[in-house]
Amino acid sequence: MFDKPKRDPALIRRIKNWAYEYLPITTETTVSVMELQCHEKDCPPLETVIAVMEQGLETRQCKFHKPISEVTRKDFKYAKLDSTNRA
Repeated sequence: MFDKPKRDPALIRRIKNWAYEYLPITTETTVSVMELQCHEKDCPPLETVIAVMEQGLETRQCKFHKPISEVTRKDFKYAKLDSTNRA
């Protein structure tokens, strides 16, 4: 019915581990890894979004303008968390 590729749980787990290693978060933080279609101007068709949810704090995220399968540890070296609430 849909030609959507299946997610690779091991790859998602590896990206989550890099998030815990490189982002300023604790091990109690919930991390979600999503691959989304990007509809912004000059954006590649797929982007990987890392959402970080901590109790009592606004949800924050970082984006990599590439599919999950292309995200590497090196990408996290300069990753920054931004608030998802944009006024």
